[in-house]
Amino acid sequence: MKKTKKPFPYARVARLWKNGRTIEEIAERIGRVEKGKDDPYHGLRNFLRIMHRGYRDRKGNVVKLPYRVPESTVRRSSKAGKKGSA
Repeated sequence: MKKTKKPFPYARVARLWKNGRTIEEIAERIGRVEKGKDDPYHGLRNFLRIMHRGYRDRKGNVVKLPYRVPESTVRRSSKAGKKGSA
């Protein structure tokens, strides 16, 4: 039997992120811990990456999840990632 996808709780994750919860705490609270994997929080981190770029809220507006580090750090790490992949 094929596993069905459950809808991702964007609003709840955004609220937990705003309240300062860690990735592990958020994954446990929304039931997205992948058991038996090398990286049980990979799925949630992938959704956080998407949410940082922008996602649609219930009203249909595009909202970006704020980073928890200074913008200069985000810029430098993005630049380093692009430099390393070339």
